Amino acid sequence: MKENQNENQYYWLMQPLLLAVFLAGGFLMGIYFQGNGEVQIGKIPSKSSHSASPYQKLGEILNFIQTKYVDSVDMDYLADVAARAILQELDPNSYYITREQAISVNQRMQGNLEGIGIEFFVFRDSVYVIDVLPSGPAESSELARGDIIISVDDSLVSGNGLNLNEIVEYFRGEAGSRVSLEIYRPADSRKIELQITRGTVPVNSVGAAYMLEDDLLYIKLNSFTSRSYREFMQAIERNVDETKEFDLILDLRHNPGGYLQEAIKILSQFFRRSGLPLVYTRGSSIQERVYKSSGQNFYRIGKIAILIDGASASASEIVAGVTQDMDRAIVVGSPSFGKGSVQEHYRLSDESAMRLTVSRYYMPSGRAIFKSDELEEGGEAIYYSEGSNSEFLTRNGRPVVQGSAIQPDILVEADSLFTHSNFEPILRIVNRLAFVYYLESLEAGFNLDPSSSISPDLPDVWREDFMEMAEEEYGNRDLEVLIYDHSDRIAGFLKARKARYYAGSTAYQRVLNNFDPVVRAAVEALINDYQAMLNRPDQ
Repeated sequence: MKENQNENQYYWLMQPLLLAVFLAGGFLMGIYFQGNGEVQIGKIPSKSSHSASPYQKLGEILNFIQTKYVDSVDMDYLADVAARAILQELDPNSYYITREQAISVNQRMQGNLEGIGIEFFVFRDSVYVIDVLPSGPAESSELARGDIIISVDDSLVSGNGLNLNEIVEYFRGEAGSRVSLEIYRPADSRKIELQITRGTVPVNSVGAAYMLEDDLLYIKLNSFTSRSYREFMQAIERNVDETKEFDLILDLRHNPGGYLQEAIKILSQFFRRSGLPLVYTRGSSIQERVYKSSGQNFYRIGKIAILIDGASASASEIVAGVTQDMDRAIVVGSPSFGKGSVQEHYRLSDESAMRLTVSRYYMPSGRAIFKSDELEEGGEAIYYSEGSNSEFLTRNGRPVVQGSAIQPDILVEADSLFTHSNFEPILRIVNRLAFVYYLESLEAGFNLDPSSSISPDLPDVWREDFMEMAEEEYGNRDLEVLIYDHSDRIAGFLKARKARYYAGSTAYQRVLNNFDPVVRAAVEALINDYQAMLNRPDQ
């Protein structure tokens, strides 16, 4: 478990979006129904007076507190606390969302946020623009990579000691509202004043897509939002001739899930037949539902490898598990998160919301996805008491196990660097040192083509620079042995992050994949062992 946690730290720290897309918020999205867009209001069931007593009891308690308690009480806050506590008693995946949180959650799951559409990096108390997002409001302005934002609406954001969240709040705002920026452009040493109208900013779930080899497409999918299927198809369209067969690596590492329907639509592209049962969902209050393949294939997808890790959950596990059970893909990486439940999103009358577990899902072989060692007495353990750790068979007769999440067909052990106690500070230094090199290269006029697979060079003295920054930032020179033992790996991280600053997420992923053992294992298996692995029942 500790190894998975450290591996997950690596992906969080190295993912491009951690550079602070100006609207941020981390949560395990899980899997839930998208619905028809109608607002769903939670209602108290109308049953007998005896069965209604719990609702009456809660109302009485709140009423007594409001009318009799010795001090004044914020009843809205108290209601939030009560709602959170009730849902926490059910299972780890049912939870309460405050009104303020619900706005951001809903926008993110729709694949859109509201703001100006930039990514920035805070370095030495200055706010640097590292990307102006395509199709965002700032794209039509003069704002450019490398600009320093001095103030927002006359409020100083650089040189004011603000943290990341405080800076983000300055860029947030309703679509249609205007924001004034004062920027400094180091390239020509001048200040510029801009006005940008906030608007809808697309949050892409496809983080990168490019041809890894002539007939091999790589797609990195970060989440399953309402736009994921569309983005997935657009990624194929941009890279592949529709008449040509190609192989696919679908990277679902650190993808926490999202909309079930989007996962089913993507899965349908992998199966030519219509009506194939892919996923079953069952719950005590929900009728069993079977999701089937559509049979509407638009591209000729050949061999498939799915990449997973300990942060691949819910919809990610469905895609990996279904393709594994149907012997349609090989699964490469480390065991998945193990979350086998479906949540529905209910908006409440005050615009707050809750995620409520309503059913569990099952793969084509009949197995459920969960980790038996993480189940708690009185919770999911009761439901799974029958058949936990039972063995099931794929279509070709390969054994797969219930009770241990999705186990990869090819297990790639995490690098020992990922489990080291100093791994997190090393990656933080990587981010900052790469940014220093990026700023130096801007002055030299260096530009990396986003379609290039060439890594930007590092200076020969990068190790010395690294140690100097480690001492400056952390007062720690104890990293020296670790740096020299893992020199090639750390240099690769530096090159990838530097490419990210130059040319965006696809350039970053290209460089990162050059030394990623999971990607290498997937490529090798697709070339050499694919059919043999899928046809081997004794695996």
